[in-house]
Order: sequence, then structure tokens, then C-alpha cells
Amino acid sequence: METLDRAQYRLIQQLARIERFENLSLHAALGRILACDIHSAHDVPPSPVSLFDGYALVAPTRCDERRWVAGVTYAGDEPKSLPNGHDAWRIFTGAALPAGANAVIAQEFVTNEKDGSILLHEAIQPHAGVRSQGADSKRGQTILSAGTRLDAAQLGLLASVGVARVDVVKAPCVAVFTTGDELVTPGEPLPPGKIFNSNHTLMCALLSKLSVDVLDMGVLPDDAAAISLALQRGASEADLVLTSGGVSVGDADLVRQAVAQIGSIDTWRVFLKPGKPLAFGCIGSTPFIGLPGNPVSTFVTFFLFVRPALRHMMGADPDIDRPPIQIPLAQPRMGGDRPEFIRVRRQRARDGSTRLACFPDQNSGLLSSISWADGVALIPANTAFQESDLVDYFPFEGWYL
Repeated sequence: METLDRAQYRLIQQLARIERFENLSLHAALGRILACDIHSAHDVPPSPVSLFDGYALVAPTRCDERRWVAGVTYAGDEPKSLPNGHDAWRIFTGAALPAGANAVIAQEFVTNEKDGSILLHEAIQPHAGVRSQGADSKRGQTILSAGTRLDAAQLGLLASVGVARVDVVKAPCVAVFTTGDELVTPGEPLPPGKIFNSNHTLMCALLSKLSVDVLDMGVLPDDAAAISLALQRGASEADLVLTSGGVSVGDADLVRQAVAQIGSIDTWRVFLKPGKPLAFGCIGSTPFIGLPGNPVSTFVTFFLFVRPALRHMMGADPDIDRPPIQIPLAQPRMGGDRPEFIRVRRQRARDGSTRLACFPDQNSGLLSSISWADGVALIPANTAFQESDLVDYFPFEGWYL
């Protein structure tokens, strides 16, 4: 069987990057991948500014020194000039320092005298209370690199240097369908022997979290011809075809058989629980990933394989080497014959520390365990963990980016 890291790298190495780009406003670029480096066209701030309300002056100063207030500047005012080194200038947070001043004393450390002067109650050194020109970004500086995912902080940074639009990688289109005569669309009557189709909703929602376009091809019956047609349509219209179920090596695994007939496929048995059966292949030039059918296996392998694959295709770091968080278990745990990602949730212990509680039933068919959990912990094969032993914890919120 393939180890997890080897399987991940094998998958990444076989995927081509998307070379299509589009220009979007910042308001439309959330979650997208930057297509090229961004350089600042301005110093931010464009001149030295005050960090707080106070008085700009020439430092160093002495305690109990007196200065005459020569003027006032608010944020947004054009920079002024300090008449001479013995004066002070009333200034407010974010306002540009008057030329000649090199420090700001906070208003709490001065006394306003009736004659228009101020008495300093603190010795101030040069540059105190000042944010220097270009402290945040310097003109010509690379502030974001190609491959960066644009979240709120990155969009704010772009706006701060005056960028209004950016070139991003065209969002990949992923064709999604599930198969199975036993599946019923939620909202329809449930005949005996049938189950509601949860995996389709699950995969579409996970893809939406990654800011990709979804070609929803619905649920197909266990019919080889229908599956083959759907695969060919998906391959012609999408950048990736994604399914769940039907990819093992049994006679009823029609998806794997159909991909093998119209393209090429490699079925892997990953040394992992949940999610041992995984299929990768191509239909023409379009890659295909087939996930296991059990809902928890679908969920876990989506993050372990589909997410890195899509990030790589969009020019971003696949993010498969992110270090886990070390958190102690709340109860003993014995590893099985394969490394296992168990569903866990952080909880506060009586001593105030954080522990990982395990869902009581780790069956891979229980979606309730995913809904309950806030992450997974990796339990190596044939390894015994006692209560309070540290394990590798992967929070779900880190996987949604």
C-alpha cells in the first residue's frame, strides 16, 4: 500500500497548472490565487505620521522643558513645517509630522499653560511616537507573491498601496457526480433500502469553500453507459473530474471501470484509515480523482488529496507539509493496523489545559462524527497512547483555506 505522503506527492506531480488568468476587483478576489507578484507603487505611510494624539517636536527633550505650540495638524491635512526647534506642534493620530519635527510626545505627558505653551513631563528621544515613512510598505517592494491566496488581510494590504484590481488564476472548474442506485436526493421520498445522498452535497460544499467553480452533474444510476457519458462530458467541460464511490476493485465499482475504458486510471490502496481506496487517472487531458464512498472517508480524503491538488493546479503551495498542532488526548487510544485520522474535539480540562476528546464511534460511515468534531488527530499504526500523551492535531479550519 502507498504511504500517505508518497501518494500525495505522486498525485501532485501528475497535475498541470492552470495557465488562464482573469483581472478582478478586490471585492471579487476573496479566496482567489494571485497570478503574479504585486509591487507597491507607494510608500505606506507616505510620510512620517503620529502614532497618537500629542505634540510633534524636536527630540531629544528634557523633563520639565517648555515648548511653544505653533500650530495644529489633523489626519489628512497637508504636512506643515515646524517654525524652529524650540516649538511644538499639536498633532493627532495618523497626521503627517511637520517638517523639522522628529518625535511626538503623548498629550497625557504634557501640561497646557495659559500662555499657549506646554510643559513636558517626560524626556523624549528621537523617533518616539512616530511611524516612519514606508514602515508598512516601501515603494517598489514586493508585498505579495504569485501563488498567494487572497484572504481579508491580503486584500487589505493591496488596498493600502492603492491597488484596485488584481490578476488571479482562473478558478478551476470541477465536475462532480456521485453514483449508486441506492442514493436518493434529499427532499424526495425515501423508499425501503435507499439512503439519502449526502456525499454529493458534502463535496459541492467543500469545493465552494476553496473558491472553485462547480459543474454539478448530480447523481447517476449504476449504469456503465450513463457513467461513461457523464465522465466524458465532465472531462470536456471541466479542469478536474471528481467522484465518490465506485473506485475500488469490485465488480460493482463501475466508475473505475468506466475511466479505465475511456481514459487511464491508477487505483491506489493508501496505507490510511479512513480512506484506503483512492483512484487517480485521466480522461483525455483532464485529471480524474475518485474518492472512497463512505462519507467520513470522502471528507478526509478530500482534504488530503483534492484540496492539495486544486491548490497546486492554481499555482499555490499544495500545503501538504503544514506542521500539526501537538495537543494531549483526553483518554487512552490504541492505534490499529494502519495510521488513522480520528475525529476529535478540543475541550477544556479541569486544570485549564486543552485536551482532545475522541468521538466514541470512529466508523467511517458516521457523518455525525464530522459534524461533532473540530479536527482530526493522527494515530500511528500499532501505537498506544495514554491519557495526556501528545498527538498530532489538524484543525478543520486550517483545511478550509
